[in-house]
Amino acid sequence: MSTQLNAQQRLTNLTPIKVIHILISLAIMVCFKFVPAAEPLTPLGVEVIGIFLGMLYGWLIANDSFWPSIFGLLFLGLSSYSTVPAVLRDGFGNSTVLLLFFFFAFTNIISAAGITEYIARWIVSRKVVQGRPYLLTLMIFLAMCALVIMVSCAAATMVIFPLIKEICRLYGVKPGSKWASITLVGTICVGCSFYMLLPFKSLPAVVFSSYTQMSGGDSIALVPYLAIVVVITAITMALLLVLMKFVLRCDVSVIASSNKSMEELPKLSRYQKFIMVFFVTVIVLLLFPSFVPKTFIVSTVLNNVGATGILLGAVGVYIMVSLKEGMPAVQLFSKNIGWSIIFILAAALSIADAMAAESTGISAWLVEMITGLVVAVFAAIAAAFGLGHSRGTSKAEAKADQQRTEDNAAATVAAADRRVETTKEASNVQQTVNHMSGDDVDRELRDNWTRKG
Repeated sequence: MSTQLNAQQRLTNLTPIKVIHILISLAIMVCFKFVPAAEPLTPLGVEVIGIFLGMLYGWLIANDSFWPSIFGLLFLGLSSYSTVPAVLRDGFGNSTVLLLFFFFAFTNIISAAGITEYIARWIVSRKVVQGRPYLLTLMIFLAMCALVIMVSCAAATMVIFPLIKEICRLYGVKPGSKWASITLVGTICVGCSFYMLLPFKSLPAVVFSSYTQMSGGDSIALVPYLAIVVVITAITMALLLVLMKFVLRCDVSVIASSNKSMEELPKLSRYQKFIMVFFVTVIVLLLFPSFVPKTFIVSTVLNNVGATGILLGAVGVYIMVSLKEGMPAVQLFSKNIGWSIIFILAAALSIADAMAAESTGISAWLVEMITGLVVAVFAAIAAAFGLGHSRGTSKAEAKADQQRTEDNAAATVAAADRRVETTKEASNVQQTVNHMSGDDVDRELRDNWTRKG
């Protein structure tokens, strides 16, 4: 009882383990600057690496997103690389960070309209799935794909999981059965794969931004990227269906023998239809410049506006229209905003810029490290091939020696056999001659051993 009271009266939720993790993370950020720098690294480069490792320790080991990012930005600003205001401006003012912020607000508009559940239920309630369990499974996967385009993967999961549970109840499938379990896991796999489709969502945005920074300004070709994501997702769905049907042989007899189907939700309201058209229009505007020549005036304008500007304009239009239904503007920028992702991304992009700077020498150091690693790998491969070749040569020589020994032994045995046979035949001739008379011997010699003619 006293322990519970003490826990309630504590000023902080810090535990001794968490305090230790905090001290270790901060110590890495601060103390690395005193580590001697080995060329091509500079003292600043060693300090930046320490800040990065300290943030990484805080994110992964201490399991926190905010304070490691905050102190990482602070210590980076206190270094000779930059100043705190400049680091904050470059971090939180980065176009990718702003893109994510406005995308979170945009997804709030879609989620508040309730169209995600409607679309998912519409897909799995088609009459064509009656008595076709694996077609139903495919429809569930496609519903997940549709959801992750509109909202985050976590939000899509919160919609699709109750839907799968309702399907199990409708057809009498046990929740813990093979089909239900693999469908749940497979839905997550498909969702995570297809979530990468749109480059302005959280993780794809990080990938695109990082590639642009590391490549010196180049960007990923969007059309091939979209094609690759679609193909990978299609292969994932096909493999899951093959696994369920032919490998695990899930029992889907209750679904196959049933003629039931899910009931559709009521028709979309005018507000929901407006949001649906609004969403499709924004997506088209975001992808339009990638599918038409850059010389088109519309493409030029959209490229100048950028994905961040398009989402900003979309949110602005929604607020300006002031619809009677939907989410108020205040909640639009406060509810379901992934602040942890935004802080991590701001810190990660800032530290990435610092690591790419020539004054740190980190890029040259990484090139040397990678080159040395590649050389070591090739040397190991060459050594392995050389050892294998020498072993193969030794084995071949030993086999040849063994073959020569066996051939010599066989020749010796054959010669001995011939000598025995010759001796035996000579003995037989001698015995025959001994039993013949002299006249018979003379006649035999005249008939067989005299030269003809």
